[in-house]
Amino acid sequence: MLLNDLLKTVSKLSHQDKLRLIHFLLLEVAREEGCNLESTDNQEQENALLKQLESTEAVIWSPYEAYEAAQTLSELLTAAKQEGHA
Repeated sequence: MLLNDLLKTVSKLSHQDKLRLIHFLLLEVAREEGCNLESTDNQEQENALLKQLESTEAVIWSPYEAYEAAQTLSELLTAAKQEGHA
């Protein structure tokens, strides 16, 4: 599936499913960086994150060509890993 096809499909998801997708992508990127952000009580944390995200104003943003954001996330994950939080 091409990214453009995937984005069209994602745009049709419900608000809550989009938040779940964001959560999934965050965990996948962290896992690829060698960090494990999942806990044994994953469902409770997911629900808390969903409630927190629902109470904030959504901002549409694309990570496409956001090299500075990727670098910042990488640095945060590295720092968390060094502090033993990941």
